[in-house]
Amino acid sequence: ELKQYKAAIADFDKAISMVHTNPYMYHYRANAKSNLGDYQGAIEDFDQAIKLSPNNPELYEYRGVTKANLHDNRGAIADYDIAVRHDPNNAELIYYRANSKANIGDYRGAIEDFNRSLSLKPNNVEAVFYKANAEANVGEYKEAVADFKQTIRMNPHMPNVYKYLAHALANDDDEEGALAYFGDQIKSDPNNAELYLYDGLVKSNMNRKQEAIEEFNKSISLDPKSSDAYQSRGDARLGFKDCKNAELDADTAIRLDAKNSYAFITKGRAKFGLNDTTGALKELNKAVEVGPKNDYAYAIRGDLKSAKADYTDALKDYDKAVELNGGYAENYFRRMKARIKTGDRAGAVADFNRIMEINSKRASLMFEVGKAMNGAGFYSQALSLFDRQIKNDPKSADNYVQHGIALQNTGKVQDAMRDYNTAIQLDPKSYEAYDNLASAKLTASDTTGAMKDLAKSIELKEDNADAYFIRAKAHLMMKHYQQAVDDYNSVLYISLENTNVYARRAYAESFIPDEKDRMNADFSYAVKVEPKNPDTYYLRGLAKLHLNDKTACADLNTAAGLGSKQAQEDLRKYCR
Repeated sequence: ELKQYKAAIADFDKAISMVHTNPYMYHYRANAKSNLGDYQGAIEDFDQAIKLSPNNPELYEYRGVTKANLHDNRGAIADYDIAVRHDPNNAELIYYRANSKANIGDYRGAIEDFNRSLSLKPNNVEAVFYKANAEANVGEYKEAVADFKQTIRMNPHMPNVYKYLAHALANDDDEEGALAYFGDQIKSDPNNAELYLYDGLVKSNMNRKQEAIEEFNKSISLDPKSSDAYQSRGDARLGFKDCKNAELDADTAIRLDAKNSYAFITKGRAKFGLNDTTGALKELNKAVEVGPKNDYAYAIRGDLKSAKADYTDALKDYDKAVELNGGYAENYFRRMKARIKTGDRAGAVADFNRIMEINSKRASLMFEVGKAMNGAGFYSQALSLFDRQIKNDPKSADNYVQHGIALQNTGKVQDAMRDYNTAIQLDPKSYEAYDNLASAKLTASDTTGAMKDLAKSIELKEDNADAYFIRAKAHLMMKHYQQAVDDYNSVLYISLENTNVYARRAYAESFIPDEKDRMNADFSYAVKVEPKNPDTYYLRGLAKLHLNDKTACADLNTAAGLGSKQAQEDLRKYCR
């Protein structure tokens, strides 16, 4: 066959040398080059054919397909747009454009094109399947479930359709319907190992890990050579922090399928859980090697690097994950958090905006995004997000807590207190509501009321790091410096990765005689792990001011340069 294409190209070369104004000769030679994988050469021929016949939609369509083969989906879409203007009822052409839109993360545009294509050609099962994928990616799980089920009715052997359906079912609000679907399938076909696997995936995604493991066990008993079943069971075991058995399952999955990238990811996560970071990185490198287009492999490797505070390298992995799957909101969320850590606030906001464009219907993800924005001081963005969250779910105490945090930090302390009290009414066991109510009371200088709320929070959750963190602030306000240090120590005992503690503990230590060395060590570590955090330089500047250290203004200046408004005010006050 290759010889035939090469011979055809030679014939077209000869024909074009004699008559170089025939667009069809360039078109046919381009097709032959495409079949040989010479896509760039094909595009050059399509360019020449279009010069000779600029109103032929077929030429733009085929050039678009060739560009898509080179992963130039934006270029492909530009060609498909021209072709569609000339040939608006070409279902296949519109389907191609839908796929390219999905490949650049324009899922809503893709859905619109898939619907248009299906209205012209309703029996295109691939269009139904890929539309379902696009719907899942924008959080429209009910629509995705319906289309995955339609795909199965049209072609029950479509690769991965049950797997993707399981994911969509797990994320849909209809928990009973999700559990019933594969339950009914299993009743009809009780010896089908794959059905137990997918039923397990639904339960695992719903965080019903023990039930999921039981389903994976059944799948393995029916098909002991299923790499996916072992890998999925290993993942579920990680939910119980059963890292040793998770690693054993991952090993079996790899032995059964050495190209199962997800199995290497599971093994890497298990090793990380066993505190073997070197081994974890080795496995995640292997996951990338065997699955170079698996965005999840890059994302999890980025998470490992972030956990080691290696944000620069982590960002490289997150960039790659975004490149490979530009429509998946969680990839942007991971990168957003790393950008916050490196002080790239403009980049973090850009990622936040992209998340809002892609997937504003997935409540659990959007909650975490808003919480991270609050934590980074992007209060206006968080406030807007939680306005919408509360509208969609007015009975969520957690939404009111985060909404209150955003209000409190935009100067609306009384409104914030109302939100925290609403959260407590909705959930009297919300220790986070008590934490933040105490914080608001501190803002209003009510240390007595704050200490009462913090005592209630700690009663509800003894290992609540935030309560000790806020109580340390209360002790600082009351000039109880040793008690503040003790509470900061408690925070680190509970949550060693809480890097916000070091600069604040250092500030408290600056008031305690004979703690200067410890103070300097804490400030130095805080700068090391987050070199662009303005709070660290601001607190160090304040400490130096009361210690009469002449370098105080340099730290206040650095903090001001990193965006601290309080540092800017103190510079004017103390550093004229």
